Amino acid sequence: MKKNDTGPVGNAQLISKLNKIKVINEIRNSITISRADVARESGLSAPTVSRIVDELIREGLVREIGEGVSQGGRRPTLLKISARDNFIIGVDLGTTNIYGILSDFDAKIIAEIKRPTLVEEGFPGVMRRTAEIIGELSRWPAVEGKRIHGIGMAVAGLVNREKNIVEFSPDFHWRDADVVGALSQNGTPTVIFDNVTRVMALGEALYGIGKEHKDFICVNVGYGIGAGIIIDGKPFFGPLGMAGEFGHITLDKNSRVQCDCGNYGCLEALSSGNAIAKAARNKVQGGAKSVLADMCGGDLSAITAEMVANAAKQGDALSQGVFDEATEYLGIGIANLINLFSPQAVVIGGGVAQAGDILFDKVRRTVFARSLNKISSGVLIRPATFGLKAAVMGAVALILGEVLNLRQGSNGIFNSKI
Repeated sequence: MKKNDTGPVGNAQLISKLNKIKVINEIRNSITISRADVARESGLSAPTVSRIVDELIREGLVREIGEGVSQGGRRPTLLKISARDNFIIGVDLGTTNIYGILSDFDAKIIAEIKRPTLVEEGFPGVMRRTAEIIGELSRWPAVEGKRIHGIGMAVAGLVNREKNIVEFSPDFHWRDADVVGALSQNGTPTVIFDNVTRVMALGEALYGIGKEHKDFICVNVGYGIGAGIIIDGKPFFGPLGMAGEFGHITLDKNSRVQCDCGNYGCLEALSSGNAIAKAARNKVQGGAKSVLADMCGGDLSAITAEMVANAAKQGDALSQGVFDEATEYLGIGIANLINLFSPQAVVIGGGVAQAGDILFDKVRRTVFARSLNKISSGVLIRPATFGLKAAVMGAVALILGEVLNLRQGSNGIFNSKI
């Protein structure tokens, strides 16, 4: 009989894999646990658990850490995920900086490197610098003699999961960018990558708000805007993997502000960090008075969204007006998301979200004014768990999900192929 998933051999292999997933998840979700407790919690037989645990120990994913308290017989041997001997490299490929970290399986950051992206030097140059950072992290002293399981990467743009390319990135001005192929040419091992906001959402699902809620939306407000949608613990991709382009919904059909995608009146063109900086810059260039002129040292091209937020906090009227309008549009957009998906929570991350209360207070007021009260009244709106590290921690989650087979686990976090 042909060995495939529709025959007895295929079914046996699938059952074996699912059993392994059950075991590793029981161990991962416990501080320490014995083989007997794994069997009881998973519903598997003691011999099956023992066989799987021995296999995981040989693979270096699980280790024995001593003996537990006796319940009347022999003292049980305790198990734990072998975090300190297994590493992951996560990369947040942003338009301003390339930020890479070396992490263990407990999501502890061992080393980090941040360097300018230099988008203007084109795709090959960005990939070369990314490969250099990955190479340096791979050679970190803590890794010597141990294993790096892979490189996870967060990238801004439309990721076509069927072709495994960045089909279009308005932020980088890329089309049909083969990230994996380019990094392979630079000597980098296999990379798993996805859209930055969905990657942030995966990080929240594994390490953050996903521990409390299985239905939430992660909104990334940085240079651009995107959304990562988690439904019943699973990421929503759409047929091509391009779902979540929240920044490109049209909020003002009469707007004269053009988005990088070519459309006019997109949320991204009205509320992103890039949009906030441009709006303030145009007003100051037009002769409006603002402390921004001093904050940027007279170089108006250096005005950033962070400057605008800080100036607004200081009472600068121009900055307050720009930031207030941008956050109101963001709140309207999020209200629409809540009406559509009825999530338990909305997590907001990215550079603009670091403005804090000046953003969250306005967004919350707008959301509750613009959404259906019966849907939005119980929705939690909060900052991303890891702040500016949200994307890179999500990139680590990509690889951890692959290694631990979480995509097919009972929690369903990584149920779809990345």
